[in-house]
Amino acid sequence: MKTKITLLITFLFSINISNAQLTIQTGLNDTAMTTLIEGLGVSITNLSINCNDSAFGSFNGTSELSITSGIILSTGFANTIADSNYMTATSGMLSMTGDSDLTALCGATTYDACVLEFDCIPTGDTLEFNFAFGSEEYPEYVGSPFNDIFAIWLSGAGITGAVNVAAIPGGTPVAINNVNATSNAAYFYDNENPAGQYISLDGFTVNLTVLSVVVPNSPYHFKIAIADASDGVLDSGVLLEAFSFRSNGGSSSNVICTGDKPSIKIFPNPAADHFTISSPEPLSQVRIMNLTGQLVKEFSTSEKFFQLLTENFSSGIYLVEAVSPDLVLMSKLIVH
Repeated sequence: MKTKITLLITFLFSINISNAQLTIQTGLNDTAMTTLIEGLGVSITNLSINCNDSAFGSFNGTSELSITSGIILSTGFANTIADSNYMTATSGMLSMTGDSDLTALCGATTYDACVLEFDCIPTGDTLEFNFAFGSEEYPEYVGSPFNDIFAIWLSGAGITGAVNVAAIPGGTPVAINNVNATSNAAYFYDNENPAGQYISLDGFTVNLTVLSVVVPNSPYHFKIAIADASDGVLDSGVLLEAFSFRSNGGSSSNVICTGDKPSIKIFPNPAADHFTISSPEPLSQVRIMNLTGQLVKEFSTSEKFFQLLTENFSSGIYLVEAVSPDLVLMSKLIVH
């Protein structure tokens, strides 16, 4: 049983920490944050972050999470999340204020808020990206006032006020008391039984997808926020998948699938001299783009399983878009 105490951990103030296959780096500037968030069909401007410098950063590597790289926002020291879950608890009281919107959403005073905001203009009629929320409050404090919470508010053309687009089906906010082993359990991963090797959080959501219909080429504002509830003890964190913030760039009659939805699989990934693309259904076209949106390779096909050589690819990160008659499937490719 965990107790609500602050743990003294000798490495809390290090800039980088890695355990096995997961690495977290804090101290990112706004440009680096924008680069990691921005995917296809969107342009991000006016990015700002309001939280302790040690509470946010980038993450990269394989772990119990299905997300392998992106941005992390935490209510404690972000780098402590990259550790095994054999410790009693991970907690860092940052003495930061809460967030009034999150306080209103969870009905309790919030603390140690970490808030990321930016403007964007989508080229298509949908906006989406992937995230996972986790916490050390699981499972002991489920049903208690320590209801740490996370939200993504979207405002802009065609939207009245600001809407929490990170809510799970039914409009339920993502919080300790709302997503756990007994409530909305289909969205929850227990990282205590067995204890995770690479993530210190006791539980987290599966990779969830934000999806909102928007007006193409119109301005929108995002507020992404996480906070402790009722006290500043025991950390929670949200991981935003790199380059998954995107617009479909066309008609919403197509569906973009990522995360835990049907998706193409790319392996090995990272790739050295070759990689294989596997699709749940036969494809009609494949496009591979670099992070600036430049088309690197495009071809037609009728197969759902094929191999490509990397001899004409520079080292870096690419976005693979695979088109079938019913779906537009997207995934990330890393070439070494």
